[in-house]
Amino acid sequence: MKMPVGVKIEGIREIARKILEVAGRLPLQIFIRVKRGALVRFTNNGIHQNGFQDFFTYTLRAVGKKGPAWISSNDFSESGIQEALKRIQPVLTSAPQSPSKAQPRGSYARVKEHFSLNLKETPEMAAQAIEEAVRLIRLAQSSANGYYSAYERLFYLRDSSGLELFHPATAARFGVTVTKGAGKGYLSFYHPNPMRLKVAPLVEQAVDWADRAARAEITVKPGEYECILSRRALLELMEPLRRHFDRRLTEDGKSVFSGLLGKRVFSENFSLADDVAHAGQFGVPFDAEGAPRRPVALVSRGVLRELLAEGHSTRGLLEHPLYPQNLVVEKGSLSLEEIFSRIRRGFFINKIWYHTVVRESRMEVTGLATAGCLSIERGQVRGRAVHLRYHDSIFSILRSVVGATREQILLKDGEMGAALFPYLWIGRLRVV
Repeated sequence: MKMPVGVKIEGIREIARKILEVAGRLPLQIFIRVKRGALVRFTNNGIHQNGFQDFFTYTLRAVGKKGPAWISSNDFSESGIQEALKRIQPVLTSAPQSPSKAQPRGSYARVKEHFSLNLKETPEMAAQAIEEAVRLIRLAQSSANGYYSAYERLFYLRDSSGLELFHPATAARFGVTVTKGAGKGYLSFYHPNPMRLKVAPLVEQAVDWADRAARAEITVKPGEYECILSRRALLELMEPLRRHFDRRLTEDGKSVFSGLLGKRVFSENFSLADDVAHAGQFGVPFDAEGAPRRPVALVSRGVLRELLAEGHSTRGLLEHPLYPQNLVVEKGSLSLEEIFSRIRRGFFINKIWYHTVVRESRMEVTGLATAGCLSIERGQVRGRAVHLRYHDSIFSILRSVVGATREQILLKDGEMGAALFPYLWIGRLRVV
């Protein structure tokens, strides 16, 4: 059996058929992921690393008396398949042996995530994007490092009952960190349509932030401050909360949200959903069991409204990440510069480092802002804030949300996920 050339459904089907043939009558589910494309890293002196990604993996899932189990492999030879089946055999032998009939699954969200992309042209696309970025960076008398990638993907699910689902996808990523003096500025792009990438605005914004950060070095004193969280910083800040939106954990009293369903947990200016079908979102429309993914309004105007139950995305998070999270934070009515102008005493936090949970029961966290953190006073950027360490509760931080930008920006979230976030205005952050 040969490895399929490109992301072709016929080759994937053949591999799945072979796995089921070897498994015989054993009840089994197969999830296959394929990713192919170019990845290039660059500096203002030009390209310093490039390559072609060729990623193929399959995951076998079986449900026994003790619950589900997964075995992953990238060996699609007959001996490799035999080995994977051997490893999952203990679960299979404890599962019902009669093959089940395919059940109707309902309607799936229509997600167009595959756009025109010729993999043979990706090196030239990368070269053009990097050439433009380097030209702008040199004009700004700055230095930089960054990356460009464009790839094609396929997500395929099949089981022994006859269910077959697949989702083709493409994506382009571009990121740049600009250094000007001691100041840094970072910005990134992510979208399934490679033609949506506009290099100049990204580089110019990163240069502007680096220029502002280079003005002065501001020593941060302990205290409470306002802050603006970039979409990247917000996603990193919220990471410890994810698993706690699990209904099972909540009902068992093991979640920080236990007993809080229907109650206000965050600011009324903060709403959060898991919604693959949201305008501007992209992702796999089926869950780890092949059921259609439905929108889940986790938090509505600060109130905990819904939790993720069996078959929804938290199951994949806790047991095996077979499909993406598609978090959406509701947008506001302000531009980013309007929020900057309204900060009396605070910071713009672009990225965070070493984000660590100190006390999970209270969602108490600590971490550091990166070198691109800007100090703001009376609406004006004074320079870069150095050695900023926060120590606060995620609950407290999100209870103080004042507003958000009207612009929501797509952000890569894991290998298969995406987040659609605005910039968020936080009214109080504790700095130590």
